Amino acid sequence: MHFEIPKTSWLGGRYGVLFFTILVAVAFFAMWSYQVLDGEKRAISAAESNAQNLAHAIEDSSARTIQAVDLILSNVGAGLQPGGWALGKDSKKFMQSLLNEAPQVREIAFTDTSGRITHLSRRGKLPELSIAAEPYFERAKEELRETLLISKAHKGRLLHENDQHKMESQHWHLIATRTVLDDLGNFAGVAIAVINPNFFLEQINALDIGHRGAVLLYRYDGELLIHSHQDAFSVERANHSSNTLFTEHLPIKEWGTFHTTKRYQSEHSKRVVSYRATTRWPLLVAVELDLEEALLSWRRDVQNYTAAIAAGLVVLLALGAIAYHQRASVELAEKQLQLLGTALKTTANMVLITDIDATVVWVNDSFCDHFGYERDEVIGKKPNILKSGLVPPNVIEDMWETILGRRTWNGELINKRKDGTLLIVNQTVSPIVDDHNHITHFVAIHDDITQRKESEIELREAKLNAEAANTVKTQFLANMSHELRTPLNAVLGFIDLMRMETFGPLGHDKYREYSNDIHTSASHLLTLIADILDVSKIEAGKMDLSEENIDLEQLADGCCKLLSPRAKADRINLSYTIPNDVPKLWADNVRIKQIVLNLLTNSIKFTPRDGSVILAVELAKDGGVIIRVEDNGIGIAPDELSRILEPFGQARDNNTIAHEGVGLGLYLVQKFAEMHGGRIDVISELGIGTQVSVIMPTVRSQWNKKQIAAS
Repeated sequence: MHFEIPKTSWLGGRYGVLFFTILVAVAFFAMWSYQVLDGEKRAISAAESNAQNLAHAIEDSSARTIQAVDLILSNVGAGLQPGGWALGKDSKKFMQSLLNEAPQVREIAFTDTSGRITHLSRRGKLPELSIAAEPYFERAKEELRETLLISKAHKGRLLHENDQHKMESQHWHLIATRTVLDDLGNFAGVAIAVINPNFFLEQINALDIGHRGAVLLYRYDGELLIHSHQDAFSVERANHSSNTLFTEHLPIKEWGTFHTTKRYQSEHSKRVVSYRATTRWPLLVAVELDLEEALLSWRRDVQNYTAAIAAGLVVLLALGAIAYHQRASVELAEKQLQLLGTALKTTANMVLITDIDATVVWVNDSFCDHFGYERDEVIGKKPNILKSGLVPPNVIEDMWETILGRRTWNGELINKRKDGTLLIVNQTVSPIVDDHNHITHFVAIHDDITQRKESEIELREAKLNAEAANTVKTQFLANMSHELRTPLNAVLGFIDLMRMETFGPLGHDKYREYSNDIHTSASHLLTLIADILDVSKIEAGKMDLSEENIDLEQLADGCCKLLSPRAKADRINLSYTIPNDVPKLWADNVRIKQIVLNLLTNSIKFTPRDGSVILAVELAKDGGVIIRVEDNGIGIAPDELSRILEPFGQARDNNTIAHEGVGLGLYLVQKFAEMHGGRIDVISELGIGTQVSVIMPTVRSQWNKKQIAAS
């Protein structure tokens, strides 16, 4: 087996395929761009044509509507003017008959020359109404020719309705007037029609102007009369004479189409505007179509066309990729084979390749270096030349069963070098299969683990020795502590008899002082021995908990009273605080009391005179219990916090060394807390003080009775 690959020429043809593929793709893109841009132009042209058609249709329907209104006003003027044919008859009935033929009119009226309403189609008594002050009356009076005029929009449904009710009406109306002249051509009054804008809106809504489109009806002077979006219409702001429609387009041409940009719902909208002025009536129709809506159809066509072009490009690229891959596969395979050969040859692991009959066909340099063979001495041989005789037969059988099952095998083997020395390897053997899933070769990768195995043996022996030494130490401490407690208890007993002067007075006061000193020192030594015994029990795993419900307030009060004399002697303020809602604690009363005493003793010990020590108990957020002791003593350096939680661990500060103790207090607090499923948290700062918290889990709190019962 050889990994040396002859070089191939760069003129293999794959670059030609790549060039042709790119060229065709560019042609596809150019065709797509042309169709998209041309389609957009056609869509805009269609939108303009649609706007023009809509404007023409609305102009036609609006003209017919206004023509009907004008006919009604002509009848009203002819019938109700002085000397008219309807005078003397039921004018209200006459006017109602006219209304029945014109749904676009809400009511009609006739005024005399002073502007007073003399006839009104409204049911009921004729109200006192006058339009003398209205601009449309003044204009009709000045016109002196029978022509139709349209006023600006007015609030309310009917004539002067908003003024009568004195309220802001949600309705609005238009007023159409026609000047009435007598037979001599003198001003005889005004015929009035109140036009219902909703009639126009119903006609507009029947047309498809899009969701964002709009239809606007203006007077020639720019006064907005109708807006298809009623929420965009305001009677007070209805004059649009400054709009470009009236300043730039209408003065030039009475009909046309242009593009503009308007603000629509807090964003700028491009719009196509088509306008038409009616030839007979003072009315201008403007249709605004939103360009984005008009281009939606074009955008869908673009998406479909883009999908088709993309599909064509995908097919083209797929064919090009296939051709490119076919032309490049040989070169790529050669490069990969060369890379694989280089990697296998230069890797630090030992690599061996055999055929299906387990005959060695290739080994790398590392294999030859580790086993001491030349490559020619191994090629053509069986791997059993490495056999040491120390590998169990079942391991070899398992390896062959695994790799013949087309799985990878991994295990440790003891092989033999050419010089007869042993080599321990971690060996991975993998089968190589062809396209038909037939095994053709096996690859074995050896990793030299001889030194690691020797190190593991040494570590294992060292661990066993350390555990044995620790067991001896623990047993020794337990035995020594037990042997020391017996004489110490006797010393304390005799000293107590002497202090109480059971058998008579001691005589000199120095004897009493000496007996107190002996009692203090012996008690301290007995406490130290008890701590050492606790440490021994904990490390031996022989300490059991005697659990019960603990009243934390009683426990805190007892501990503070017990240490109160010592605190007073050092002029330290010792206090405790416990909320009323703190539950009982399910724990070992002796160990919890020992935790509190150790924490308080430490704080008193390392707090200077006139300092303070506070014991606090509180309920955690999760329902657990927190026991905290806080002082304003000398504090602990940050790099010493981990040390003080170790057995016999103390801070290295000289002030700390000056105090009595061997460093078991906090270690026991931590271990007792962990035995209850809790933990300890220490926060301290040099010169400021220390805060030690013991956090008991929720399961220990009476708030969780179910878990306590399970405990």
